[in-house]
Amino acid sequence: MENFTDELAEGHNFSVSVSGVPESLETTRYVVQKILVPFVAAIGLLGNSLNVLVLRHPFMKGISTNFYLFVLCLADITYLILTLCLSFKHCSDSDQHVSAFYFIVYARPLTDLAGNVAVWITVVFTIERYIGVKHPLKGKIWCTVKKAKVISFLTFILCLGNTFPEFFEMKIVTTKNGNHECKYTTFSQHSSYQIGYYWWFVTIFTFIPCCVLFVCNSLLIKTLLEAKRKRLTLILSDRSRSKPSLKRKMEQHKVTLMLVTIVILFLLCQLPWTILLLYRTYLSEHNMPEPINDIRIAGNICNLLVQLNASVNFYLYSFFSRKFRKTICRIFFSPKFESDTSIL
Repeated sequence: MENFTDELAEGHNFSVSVSGVPESLETTRYVVQKILVPFVAAIGLLGNSLNVLVLRHPFMKGISTNFYLFVLCLADITYLILTLCLSFKHCSDSDQHVSAFYFIVYARPLTDLAGNVAVWITVVFTIERYIGVKHPLKGKIWCTVKKAKVISFLTFILCLGNTFPEFFEMKIVTTKNGNHECKYTTFSQHSSYQIGYYWWFVTIFTFIPCCVLFVCNSLLIKTLLEAKRKRLTLILSDRSRSKPSLKRKMEQHKVTLMLVTIVILFLLCQLPWTILLLYRTYLSEHNMPEPINDIRIAGNICNLLVQLNASVNFYLYSFFSRKFRKTICRIFFSPKFESDTSIL
């Protein structure tokens, strides 16, 4: 859960000054939050903005996979904007305007919501791609834009419902000297909530998605290898199909490979954060001492990996998809567009 690791990354004791912070942690925070996060977020916002422009182009809108990728872009943009703002706004800064405190309190769960939507949209389009590749006839019936819109809406509602309790975890209080502080609510301090909700959360948004993605990705990789062998056989055979048909199949396999790459990158960027979360929860449940500064340093790095994952999809699309590159060129360099109905 990004909110949880954000807490670890910041090391917020929300009513206590951050004086006495070890130099290693202070250096990590400065490098990650003040230098790397703005750089990664800027690249990601630029790339995802171009993604939205391309994926909502008339020649790209008729494919369900493209709609899922469009929703993923919106989630990533929201996530990057909020994390960028949160890297400069902290509850430990008692001199900031009260509106900044309220922004922090509500931006944290909204960041989680955007991240969680991205997780499950990734799961959904991976399952859809597997259906389309393995069962193409059923895919034509099940994998439609209309169904993609319904599933995306239901995914958002599911994520909102599971993230909703986080909006009540913190509150703003006024001190005797007129300053403001972020405080955890009594509700969020109950051990049953801390243990039960966090384990429920990590199951719904970590364990299950990662397991589903691992299985589906393995099956897609197997399908790609089988398709490559068949394609080589067709090329070498005298009975090979027409070049346009073969070219289209190769483009389809590139799209599948692109989605496989997206999922692999997703898993690589999410697993360190997941391991850190489980490690911290395990220590807490067993009343074991925490190497808190090391955990906070790791939290900064894990958050950066998640932000990196939200920033690179445009560059993957451009690398793998010929149609994506052609659409970009047509949007920026040609006033007229030619119809192209192939996926992505």
